[in-house]
This record gives sequence, C-alpha cells and structure tokens, in this order.
Amino acid sequence: MVTFFSRRGGTRLRKPTPSIRVGHVYLDVRRRTLYCLNETARQLIHEGVPLTRDDLQRRSLRTLEGEPVRMADLPLMRAWRERVPQEASFLFTNSDGMERHLTWNAAPLAPPDGNVQGVVASLTIAPFDPDWQHLAGLAHDLRTPLQALRLLMPLLENTPLLHPEARALLERLRASADRALLIGMDLLEWARGPTLGGRHVTHTWFALTPLLTALVGEHLIHAQRKAITFVTDLNAAEGLEIRADRVRFGRLLSNLITNAIRYTSQGEVRIRASWRRDDLGQNTALILSVEDTGCGISPEDQESIFQPFERGKAGRESDSDGSGLGLAIVDRLVEELGLTLEVFSEYGRGSKFEVLLSPDNLRSLVGSS
Repeated sequence: MVTFFSRRGGTRLRKPTPSIRVGHVYLDVRRRTLYCLNETARQLIHEGVPLTRDDLQRRSLRTLEGEPVRMADLPLMRAWRERVPQEASFLFTNSDGMERHLTWNAAPLAPPDGNVQGVVASLTIAPFDPDWQHLAGLAHDLRTPLQALRLLMPLLENTPLLHPEARALLERLRASADRALLIGMDLLEWARGPTLGGRHVTHTWFALTPLLTALVGEHLIHAQRKAITFVTDLNAAEGLEIRADRVRFGRLLSNLITNAIRYTSQGEVRIRASWRRDDLGQNTALILSVEDTGCGISPEDQESIFQPFERGKAGRESDSDGSGLGLAIVDRLVEELGLTLEVFSEYGRGSKFEVLLSPDNLRSLVGSS
C-alpha cells in the first residue's frame, strides 16, 4: 500500500541562531540595588540568567568543570567583598535547553577611603559549542560533489585534452567543484555564526533548467556505476526562473537524488518536472519529483527518517553506506526555503519525493516564449 505524507516549510518557528551578547550592569552596594546599563542586560534578566543571589536560587549556574556555583562565587559579590576586579566563566542552560557560556568581568568602585560604593560589570553570553548537528549536515552535503570529483578525475586524465568527451567531463568537474566551493562557504559562514548571526537565506532569481541539468550530470555517474537507469523529464521547467536561495535549493534537490540512488539497488531513478493544476486547469504548482524503485519507507518510519542519523527500517536492512543525515538536511532546507515536500512511498517498492514550487516564485526568462 502506498502511503503519503508531507513536510511544509515556514510553518514551524525556528529558533534564532545564537549569537554573542554583552550586558552591562551596576550594583549599588549602599542601596543593595542592581541597575541595568543597557537593553541587553534587561533581556538577560528577563531570560532568567542568574546575576544575583536571588537569581541563583531560581536558576543554577555551573562551573566549566560542571560543579554548582555558590553565591560567594558570583563576580559581583566577590568584587564587592574582596575589593579587587574579578573575572569568571560559567555554564548556563536556557529555558529552551540550550547551553550557554557566561563570562563575567566585574570591577569595584571605591573612593580614597576604601569603602566600596558599587560594582560595575559586563556579562558576555555566547553559545558554549557550535551546533554540531548543523555542521555535520553541511559536511555531509560536501560528500556528493567531492565523490563526483574523485570519480571523474581518472576519466579526464585518460582522455585526450581536445577530445569532445574531455570537454564534457571537464564541465561536470567544474560544476562539482563550484558546488563544493559554495557549500564550503556555507560551512564557513555557519561556523562564524556566533558573531555574525549565521548564514541568512538569500532569495535571488536564477534559471531553473541549468541548475537541474548540472545536478543530473553530477549524479549520473553514480547511477551508472550501480547499473541504475537514470531517467529525466525536465521540459516543464524549460524557460523558467525561480526565486530562491540557489545554494540551499541545489543542496535540497541533490540530497533527494543522492538518497534515491543510494537506496536503489536495481531499477531506475526518475527526475521529472510537471505542473499541478486545479479543476479549472490553472497551474497551482510546479512539481520537481525524484522517484525511485528502491527499498521504500515503512509507515512507522515516516516521521523518524527526518531526524538526524535515523535511516529507517529499510535503510538499516540495506547495504547502503548512508549516514542518516540526508533527509534531516532536506527537512531543514524545506523549512528554511518555505517550500512544501510531499512524499509517496511503498515499503519494499520505492518512494517519490515531490518539491512543490509556487507560481508566485516562478517567472519566464526574458525573451522566452
């Protein structure tokens, strides 16, 4: 029995990319009052970051070694008590379960008589570690173009440089190298996320057919090595431009094609563009579908396969070298791009993944009919 389920982008609230924030406070020791000197400090207090003894009773801090922080360890208190500047680093877990790294710099203010009047301090809060799940996903995306380079290079080396076949192979090599470079740039931008806020989704207009043709050429050799028939029908996308993030859109389709080839041991993989129409014959969506005759998805795995490192029953039973990241990346990219993904699958007989593109994000190329 064929089962159907869909993933829709833009319907779930994504957590913002964590960034470094600095709050400034002043402790008036005579009035026993803490003053926020900037808006960030007020936000941190609202979020429950412990700054004082009362805060520490409601929300705990830990040292970098994992030990609980006592009231006497708080830099504001120590600077007041010991009358010398204090520095300290702690670990704090937000209400959303994400761990943060807190760094304090506190300095006492005292007149010549030595009596401390107040303590001025800065609190820096930042992610404790990179988002390794996201980095693993981007590293996974690098595998396909880099593997294509490895397979194409020997063919190119044994072909006369001026031979037409050499030019075709060289073009595939260039396309794969370009994609590897773009994904590498994405990886770099994400790694710099704590200070720059991560890589933003950038929507631009670009021709759809050249991208699809390049992806087909990149994956064709993998299908041929497995003796799988690779069928394409992209006529419906001819002469169209799409408004999307080109790099992420390419990664989305590439992961779908890679998965289809990986989990198909015999038969075919079909890449097709077609229009979905309403009862009046009006186009409602351009569908880019990736269909295979592989192992399929069991009904009980339809949600879990979109989780990182989950391969599903059929994937675990196959001899594939899949890591279980492909569909997790697809799910995230669908959400980031605001698209809809529909999946039709029959366990043991294959799957079809359909990416729906709204006509609002499509237009005809200038001068096309």
